Amino acid sequence: MSQYIIKNIVGNTIECSIKNTTNANTEKKIQPDWGNINALAINHYPWYRSGKKQNTHIKLCTNSDTLFLQIIAQDNYSFAKQTKLNHMLICEDSCVEFFFSPSGVLGSSYVNVEVSCCGTLHLAYGPGRDNRQFISLDSANLIHCNSSISRNCKEPVKIESDQDKEWVVEMSLPFAVIEQLTGEKVNMDKWFANFYRCGGRKDPQYAAWNNIDITEPDYHRPEYFGKLVFE
Repeated sequence: MSQYIIKNIVGNTIECSIKNTTNANTEKKIQPDWGNINALAINHYPWYRSGKKQNTHIKLCTNSDTLFLQIIAQDNYSFAKQTKLNHMLICEDSCVEFFFSPSGVLGSSYVNVEVSCCGTLHLAYGPGRDNRQFISLDSANLIHCNSSISRNCKEPVKIESDQDKEWVVEMSLPFAVIEQLTGEKVNMDKWFANFYRCGGRKDPQYAAWNNIDITEPDYHRPEYFGKLVFE
């Protein structure tokens, strides 16, 4: 089982003004010093067929009330067309997905956070693939999400370009938002989770952090989650 230590960054942040792609506002936010945070790699390809395996790295850290996440994705064919919260086809855009059980119990109900290269979100909670509870617009507006692609764009869409190399998404996810969605307090010692890379129209990646040992692509498999430990 893969394991990652989530660093506590109380007293180790910087302040900056950045555009929030969830509500298009420019806001002053406290951000982690990402240079001092270790990364995990999404480097298992259980359903690989062809094309270049492109690097995807994730950094996580936390303070007392927020989980911070940074995605750095090498991508020679960045594509995104979905612009609405919780659209079911965000997974077909160039995206990264973060599935986690905030109860700290392996195999329990889990949250799935899917974010496109332009910062459009899909976020839901439930025990399996079906009958999931989606985050409300009001709660989603409390999540800060900043995309390197959308920073200077009016619309969060992207067509492939010869200039494509990588994209970066940074997200601030308040624990209160998770608790409102799940109806339970989050476990601040450990979570079980997995990270996935998928989507795009050319060379879709279909990669995972903790390997999934099944024959057909399926990310809704909490029994294959790795372990996140809070510092």
